[in-house]
Amino acid sequence: MTLPVSFHILATTRCNHALMVRGEKPDGSGEGWVLPHGTVPAGQCPITTAREHLMASTGYDRALTEVLAVSTTTDQRGHVTGLTYVLDGEVLPEVPSHDPSPRAGWVPLRELHEPPGLYQYAIISAGRRHALPLLINHDRPEAAFH
Repeated sequence: MTLPVSFHILATTRCNHALMVRGEKPDGSGEGWVLPHGTVPAGQCPITTAREHLMASTGYDRALTEVLAVSTTTDQRGHVTGLTYVLDGEVLPEVPSHDPSPRAGWVPLRELHEPPGLYQYAIISAGRRHALPLLINHDRPEAAFH
C-alpha cells in the first residue's frame, strides 16, 4: 500500500502577508484563499512536486527544502494513512512588486479568519523561524537546488 503524501506551502512577508491561491476551503465551505497545496504522486520527490506546483499555481519559485510542520493522518486503529508537510516558502522582506498568477495573491494574515490548526502552527513557526530540513532518503535531493 502506498502512503499518500501531500503538502502545503507557506510563503510570507515581514509585513504579515501570505502567498495564497483561490481554491476549495479545507472544510468544504466553498472557495476562498488557501495555501498552495497538492498531492505527491507515488514515486515522485515531494520537494520537486511542490516546487513545480508552486511555480504553476503562483508564478513564484522557491527551494522548499525546509519543513515548518508535519501532520500524519491515522485510521481508527492508529495506523498512519497519510502524511502532510507544511513547506517553508521563505519570509520575504516585503510584498513583491510583480503580480502572481491571476488566481494567487499576497493576502494580509489579519484577513484570514480561523485558519485550520496546521496552518496556525505553520504561521507561528514561520514567524519564529523554527524550520527543519526536508530530507528524502536521509539527504536533500539535488532537484531542490536547480
